[in-house]
Amino acid sequence: MTSREYRLLVEHSPVMIWRAGLDAKCDYFNETWLAFTGRTMAQEMGDGWAEGVHPEDFERCVKHYLDHFRRREAFEMEYRLRRGDGVFRWIFDRGVPYTDDGGAFAGFIGSCIDIDERRTAEDAQQEHTREQLALARDFEKWILAIVSHDIRDPLNAIQLAAHVLARTSEPASPARKQADVVTRAVGRIQHIVGDLLDLSREREGAGIAVDPKPIDLRAMCQHIIEEVRSIATDRQITFDCEADGNGAWDEHRLLQAISNLTSNAVQHGTPGSPVRLRLTGDAQRVAVEVHNEGAIPGEVLPRIFEPFRSGRHHGRRGEGLGLGLFIAKAIAVAHGGGLEAATAEGRTTFRMVLPRITAVAPPPATGDPGRRA
Repeated sequence: MTSREYRLLVEHSPVMIWRAGLDAKCDYFNETWLAFTGRTMAQEMGDGWAEGVHPEDFERCVKHYLDHFRRREAFEMEYRLRRGDGVFRWIFDRGVPYTDDGGAFAGFIGSCIDIDERRTAEDAQQEHTREQLALARDFEKWILAIVSHDIRDPLNAIQLAAHVLARTSEPASPARKQADVVTRAVGRIQHIVGDLLDLSREREGAGIAVDPKPIDLRAMCQHIIEEVRSIATDRQITFDCEADGNGAWDEHRLLQAISNLTSNAVQHGTPGSPVRLRLTGDAQRVAVEVHNEGAIPGEVLPRIFEPFRSGRHHGRRGEGLGLGLFIAKAIAVAHGGGLEAATAEGRTTFRMVLPRITAVAPPPATGDPGRRA
């Protein structure tokens, strides 16, 4: 192809083409560029082309161009360029360094295409997504308002009626047995309601409020084990206490967190295998470890503390919403500590570390406290 043919190809290319010399100033634009901008070559030469860049994109655009020019590195960028009729259109600009016949750096050459339809569609999709997320957040708040108020009131009435029925019935009577079934079912629903309210506080950034008071963590762990043993009669649950369990924590919240971890180990560990709790620590902090047989799949482990994921890593769904581990970690963080999970050689360990004295201030109240004892 002759040099004249090359020039004709560049001039009439459907792509807008520009060129800049060693001083980073443009010294050429093809006919397609000039037809788009409606300006002359003289007007676009040097830095004149930048007059057509949208004011909101100007600084970013020029900085990006000059940074890559100095490094002699290819670049890509999107910005709005004023068309000849005054309308700003999004364009995609790609520039690459080029050399002269001797191989020396001679400047940059670039090409631009109009992508306004694509960007407009993307912006519309993003706006639609934002609107849908806003609607979802509003719907979530509405549902939580129903959960925290409209459901709690009838639940309390059911619980009270079951309590009265149990108290006025013979211990072995059918009515007493049904009252016990109702009481347990209400307790499960109340647990789910509390988990949803805790999730809401975390997602709204309020965090979980804690009220630290002196307690004995050793006695708490023993109490939890006794409760779990009464339910999981086929499991061996042991407790190794290797440290003083005294500290200042929120008793109800830690009871909730450690119970969640222990129940998770029983529910998702290898059936019939032992579960072990271990308490260690020093003068500044303590650690509660929960061990169980059975590994967490590698693809699940990084997301095990996300809401609605815990409780499903063995392909089974247990009672509740899969919020146990999420809330347990939120409680640990509220105390200034943390919770981690590790799996190796077919075993899983959850380790919750807590400072002996909780120094964090309780988060501000955000309406219905929704705390569970």
